[in-house]
Amino acid sequence: MLREFLTDICKTQFVSGFEHINGDKLINYFEPYTDTYEKDKIGSYIFKAAGTNNTKIMLSAHIDEIGLMITKVLDDGFLSFTQVGGINPASLIAQDVIIYGKENVFGVIGIKPPHVTPAEDRDKTVQLDELYIDTGYPKEILEKLVKVGDIATVKRELVSLQGDVVAAKALDDRACVAVMLETAKELKKLSHKSNIYYTCSAQEETGYRGAITASYKINPDIAVALDVTFGKAPEMGSDMPQLGKGPAVCMGGRLNPKLTKKFIDTCNNYNYPFQYEVAPSATGTDAEGIQINREGIPCILLSVPLRYMHTSVETISLKDVEITGKAIARFINELDNSDLEEILCF
Repeated sequence: MLREFLTDICKTQFVSGFEHINGDKLINYFEPYTDTYEKDKIGSYIFKAAGTNNTKIMLSAHIDEIGLMITKVLDDGFLSFTQVGGINPASLIAQDVIIYGKENVFGVIGIKPPHVTPAEDRDKTVQLDELYIDTGYPKEILEKLVKVGDIATVKRELVSLQGDVVAAKALDDRACVAVMLETAKELKKLSHKSNIYYTCSAQEETGYRGAITASYKINPDIAVALDVTFGKAPEMGSDMPQLGKGPAVCMGGRLNPKLTKKFIDTCNNYNYPFQYEVAPSATGTDAEGIQINREGIPCILLSVPLRYMHTSVETISLKDVEITGKAIARFINELDNSDLEEILCF
């Protein structure tokens, strides 16, 4: 089911700020394991699994993805565009794209051939304003289908590499939405006393806004922020978290040290592999919006190692998703049978 879920959800458009368009698709997956759901006013989806006490635990993984936005309809079926979220223009060269206009329009992003590129320009970094989407339509037809402000994404299906490794667009952060789904499935078997809120947050790629509004609404006792982190690859440092070795547990001043220790102890007690990463200050995740909401919400941050972040071939290990989901479920079970006030007390 995990691979099928990611195949479906990764090819679906959830560009930051436009999550509401396809959010109902999430209901089909989370409904069997939760009791209620709601969609807030900026596009986040919150699924609640009711418990037997008053404790509220929030899990947060952002559903939004980076994308493109049309800025002008040009002659001969070309479109100029800008980015939604952080994109390296080089990663867009020779990509297939879908423009979500009045109807879906297929296009490609090309680049000037080397034969007609001056020698002094061949080694220069490509700029976003040098790239265009080619639809093949004449302008008079294209203007009826696409307008300024329409969004587009790279057209990409999830592909399986060797073993349990897969690549797709938007695994940042659909991999962690899948983690929440794995946690929900596991807690259905383990049971839980706390009220669990599985939050598919909106607009993280443009400033974790969904995490801010959702955590204000839920007002949880604690929160588990879930995101991806940089996975070890040839061009990355040797100390980066590795695919297939479990979640990266973040250590940092903005994360609750006792809760983090409790998660680590749980992993050690139940033989769940994990790795470490450090964030001395900002984490760049939903934890930033959650931690300072209301009077302050104790957080931990867990990350799935991912290679080639913010490209259309983001790569993860499904094993890491499964391990993280099960470890969180056991962590919640342990918290249900512990004195939470004592854990949170500095």
